[in-house]
Amino acid sequence: MNTNNSQQNPPDEQPMLPFDPPLDVVPQEPDVERLIAENESLKQAARMRDARDQISALLRSAGARSPELMFEAAKGDLQFADDGTLTNAEALIGQLRAKFPEQFGSFAPQPTIDGGAGSRHASATLTKETLARMKPIEISRLNWDDVRQVLSN
Repeated sequence: MNTNNSQQNPPDEQPMLPFDPPLDVVPQEPDVERLIAENESLKQAARMRDARDQISALLRSAGARSPELMFEAAKGDLQFADDGTLTNAEALIGQLRAKFPEQFGSFAPQPTIDGGAGSRHASATLTKETLARMKPIEISRLNWDDVRQVLSN
């Protein structure tokens, strides 16, 4: 048995194929408003990414310690041109330098507060040489068990 559609349909007519759902049920026009909103959202995200990259690079070159944190502080003050470029980058860097001067410059570690100074555990640094340089009053303040241990070695 031959099931060729050309025998059932006239030669100049295209056969209709079954679709799920049928073509007349599928909407032919896309949701234009949704696509426009999505496009604007993507443009805004790209603009913010470019602004973040530009501001972060300028902050790094200005010696900022944490450029990403500084960008978050300035994010609300960004101004864009019609073409999407950032127009107030240099002004923002100046404002950030004035508002957060401690965030710019090289990092110098703070000196230690030496929280263990004067503690009774001086045996780790106590040697015969340090005992020889000490005055009798200084030796009398030491833990005698530590002094005996140093002198017995």
